[in-house]
Amino acid sequence: MTDDHLAGNMSSATRDEVRGLLAQLESDDAATRLEARSKLSEVGVAAAEGLRTCLYDPQQHVRWEAAKTLVTIADPHAAAALVHALDDEDQDVRWVAGEALIALGEAGIPALLMGLIRHSGSGDFLRAAHHVLHDLAQKHANVALQEVLDAIDGAEPAVAVPPTALTVLRSLTIDGDA
Repeated sequence: MTDDHLAGNMSSATRDEVRGLLAQLESDDAATRLEARSKLSEVGVAAAEGLRTCLYDPQQHVRWEAAKTLVTIADPHAAAALVHALDDEDQDVRWVAGEALIALGEAGIPALLMGLIRHSGSGDFLRAAHHVLHDLAQKHANVALQEVLDAIDGAEPAVAVPPTALTVLRSLTIDGDA
């Protein structure tokens, strides 16, 4: 892990600590990974950039540990990387990435909608996005998100989801600018 992947405002001691903890996520020992995850959660947002990078790691358990840690940190800057992880080859990584997006709440919705526009042809992505949207629609009583859920559940989601997600994304952007 290079310094480029760690927050620039960290002290060198914190940067070294985070780098060491991120390396421990690669361990074959589950207890070592659990301890590293706990300490990274305590570090908080300062560890999030390195964790986002770990979501692209070739090892499944590193991606899972990174997503699991991001559930507790809930850094909105992780939204795009978590959306990418919704299309992970591993179902457990997809599920935990979804949990992390749910933890972000409304802050993760724009990135998720962009992901739906780009990945509507992926059944795995749609199932993971459905999980996230279902929880967010209930927690925030968001009717627009229910429209996207209906498109996912429809007969032709690959066709219906992109325009529906785009319409909702545009309405969020317009409402957010007003």
